[in-house]
Amino acid sequence: MADEDAGRAVRDDEAGRTLADTDAGRPRPSESDDGEGFSFSLPPIKLPEMKFPERIRLAFPVSDPPEKVSKPTRVRVSWVLVAVLVADTLDALAVALVGPTTLPWARAAVGTLASILLAGPLGLLYPWELVAILNGFGWLSVAPTLTLLVLARVVLSE
Repeated sequence: MADEDAGRAVRDDEAGRTLADTDAGRPRPSESDDGEGFSFSLPPIKLPEMKFPERIRLAFPVSDPPEKVSKPTRVRVSWVLVAVLVADTLDALAVALVGPTTLPWARAAVGTLASILLAGPLGLLYPWELVAILNGFGWLSVAPTLTLLVLARVVLSE
């Protein structure tokens, strides 16, 4: 069947002309223009006509509405200050009893996380204790940094 179709011109029914006629206007590269490279060409291709529906419906899955969240509980500032004072006291006791060079990275990581949670962006100042320890001023880490940062946040927020 492929041999029977060879050499026949495919007709475009609407215009009454062959596809070869439509290519006639385009210049064909000559062999001298190609150079020494390999060339490959495909015969003209006619795609079938496609029609889209007038209206396309998309269905999105809808989840159940979220449950009502209870009213957030308010924590008094005095309780936060008590908790922060206890944390700073435990940190100072650890430095006084064991020395400032014991687990400085862990103390700095826990202190920084707690200070960011309780003091917001000001909590990023907490790692100064680690810098002091690494520079040989470890006894400065006895300072109540977490308490001071929380107090600064309370003062700045009012």
